[in-house]
Amino acid sequence: MVGEKGDARLLEIGGTAAAAVIEYVRTLRELGLESIHGNRASPERLTAAQSGRALELMNQGLLWLADNLRITYGEVALLSLAQMIVRASSRYSLRTIVGHIPPMSSTIALSLKWPRWYHTSATDRQLDASTLATLLNSGLMSRASAAKAIADTYDIDNVAAELAQSAADQDGIPLVD
Repeated sequence: MVGEKGDARLLEIGGTAAAAVIEYVRTLRELGLESIHGNRASPERLTAAQSGRALELMNQGLLWLADNLRITYGEVALLSLAQMIVRASSRYSLRTIVGHIPPMSSTIALSLKWPRWYHTSATDRQLDASTLATLLNSGLMSRASAAKAIADTYDIDNVAAELAQSAADQDGIPLVD
């Protein structure tokens, strides 16, 4: 409501003011991502499929932070709790919803196995295979070293057993674990 001699005006936002607001929000986004070690690259600008290694490099800051948290809460906290449970099982009878848990040996070597942050692409695996085949054929690398090089990618826990199985497969003798 406007008085007798009052004046009413309409304010209108022009294109420059809207652009300033958009730029301000973009700057806040980048500042927030930087503070959590995130990647400031815009995902809308990525047009091609990225390999796992390229994605790791793009998000390196965030992965470093997450790796530190894995150490803090995983290796230190979770592993310590699991070791306490193993020690407690030798003194106390442990029960779960399913039933009693038999005592565990305190000589068990506990460790955590973390998965890769990004899976390797088929192209990455093909390049690794070509490189290893070249190194093996030229005699610059042993089969054991080649198997160790790809053990994490293919989730090989026991390289020696994998080599024995591979040799048996080539000889036509199946091995059973």
